[in-house]
Amino acid sequence: MSPSNACWHLKVLGPPQLLGPDGQPQRCDGKLLAALAFLALEGQATRTQLAGLLWPDTPEAGARNNLVHLLRRSEAQWGTALVQIGDVLRLAPIVTSDLHGEGAGELLSGVDWSAQPELQDWLLVQRERLNASRTARWRAQAQTLMDAGQLEDALSVTERLYHLNPASEDTLRRRMRLHYLLGRPAEALALYHEGAERLRTEFRTAPLPETQALARDIERGTALPPAAHTGTTTKAPLMNPTLVGREEQWARMEAAWAAGRGIVLSGPPGVGKTRLALDFLDAHGGGMRFQGRLGDAGLPYATHARTYRQVLEAYPHLNLDGAHLQELARILPHLGAPPAPIRDENEKFQFWQAKVQALQAAIAQGLRHMVFDDVQYMDDASIEAGGFVFAHLGWGDPAAPYRTIHIFRQGELSPFQQGLLDAMTAAGLVDLIEVGPLDEAATAQLVGQLQLPHRSGLAADLARYTGGNPLLLLEAARSLREAGDLPRLGGALPLPESAAQVTASRLARLSPAALQVARAAAVLGSDFDLELVAQVLGMPLLETAGAWEELEAAQVMRGSQFEHDLVAEVLLSSLSGAVRRLLHRTVARTLASGTAAPGRVARHWEAGGDAREAAPWFERAAQDAWSTYRTAEALAYGEAAATAYEATGQPELAGAVRQRMAGGGTPM
Repeated sequence: MSPSNACWHLKVLGPPQLLGPDGQPQRCDGKLLAALAFLALEGQATRTQLAGLLWPDTPEAGARNNLVHLLRRSEAQWGTALVQIGDVLRLAPIVTSDLHGEGAGELLSGVDWSAQPELQDWLLVQRERLNASRTARWRAQAQTLMDAGQLEDALSVTERLYHLNPASEDTLRRRMRLHYLLGRPAEALALYHEGAERLRTEFRTAPLPETQALARDIERGTALPPAAHTGTTTKAPLMNPTLVGREEQWARMEAAWAAGRGIVLSGPPGVGKTRLALDFLDAHGGGMRFQGRLGDAGLPYATHARTYRQVLEAYPHLNLDGAHLQELARILPHLGAPPAPIRDENEKFQFWQAKVQALQAAIAQGLRHMVFDDVQYMDDASIEAGGFVFAHLGWGDPAAPYRTIHIFRQGELSPFQQGLLDAMTAAGLVDLIEVGPLDEAATAQLVGQLQLPHRSGLAADLARYTGGNPLLLLEAARSLREAGDLPRLGGALPLPESAAQVTASRLARLSPAALQVARAAAVLGSDFDLELVAQVLGMPLLETAGAWEELEAAQVMRGSQFEHDLVAEVLLSSLSGAVRRLLHRTVARTLASGTAAPGRVARHWEAGGDAREAAPWFERAAQDAWSTYRTAEALAYGEAAATAYEATGQPELAGAVRQRMAGGGTPM
């Protein structure tokens, strides 16, 4: 192996270290270490971004020049370039890091950049983000091992959680339970007393009631279920039961799959369409799930921007030429500067052809199966381009190397989407399969998996109350589980009459911080993550991460999305008008400082009741739509801008916008 392609390894967990191809440590500290660590953690950076972080008090041109000299010196020192220089900076392919392993060390342990506040703040945020990610991953891993009866392995993972946060009571209970189930009650009680003393001395508080109750059970020798879940706040029943009652739909999906036709699943909210699709996908070797999100509609290519970002992240080494990458930069700014605005149909097809090439390259590298969820939320530009992409990839051909499943809520497609679906169904390209409520037998089968307290006639009552809707049934099961001893209820079920009411009652049991985080995420609507929510709320990242963990444990959130759209809808409906408008304005202000689509920012200003701020953002959104040859969206945004200008007493600006729109969107 020559020095130019030999493997270098950057260790960032624990004390940082750069190892050469021979495994020997190389000198790497100061700003050079900061540059490599930043690229390892962030994936990429513009020259201005990285130079500004390393030399914040130096004018931009000087800072960029300093960065160039730093990278040249490092290349001369090591005989090879460890940073790939282009429109954006990335670590060279020959550099690996320990970020994606199971290492438990502190991020850049011992590093102190307090003399550079911006860099030190970045490091602290990264440590918090990494710890939050580890906590969620290790907690899920420990629970999976515990559910499988692999108690020693579960304890080993739980010890990692303990070293990450010794004050966590959730981790304390997990350690106590595992030691007890492994036949070591004395060790379990010793851990309890040690944890109680830590809480008393460090926080001047006592353990939570559930921790004390667990200690009493251990002391009395009470039998504990080996797979008990120990979430932070909500005691949930088994919420991942096996699929039931979908034999007919499954058989039709198998037939379409074998024939090469696309599968389209439709049904009411909460009926289990996504669960059916993902189980089917797993049975055929897995694949990727893409989603439309609330707020995509009207934002040209919003859905495709998310979709192709996922594809490029999952397959970072696609063989795409510069022209295709430049076209994709229209919706993915991190790829570089986009080409000139699209002026005609031929240029639009060049843009779409780049999408064909990207997906085709990913399919060649193994992306064979794809689920497209919540189609009803997708924007028309993405839908139209998606039809072009799959038409060019041989949709409907049994020999095609890929398969697709699309999912939408019954009765919620736009006229354009419905027309496209009708055309594809008539052409035999897709099979439309309806997914309805479970019948009585399937409902009884599902209820039998939910570990509910025994009660005669419970399955029949649940079937009647829920109408066989799996989502409502699972929500009802949570309420019943928390009700405890059912026979004392005198035959009455403590169930509100709708899924929304059941969901609202569950959300009411969240801590104030978790509820605040959930509401902010619901107002953001799409493409949110922990950091963005923290910015909107002005909440410390670590506190936000703790609230996020609670939401995941309570099965309100799953990753960076809600467990179900219904949860977001209930959260929004629970907000008073004034609070909701305030959150929308705060979201708009936060998004405006980043790279969010102008149309998204405009909508939040509008929902926040600030037409004066919304108007120029609508105008920018119109120009963006013109640049991608989306005339209908451009005219709609232009009219929204003009209306907002008129509402704020600026008729001359409204007239100017309408004149520009009539002239084909002449740039401002």
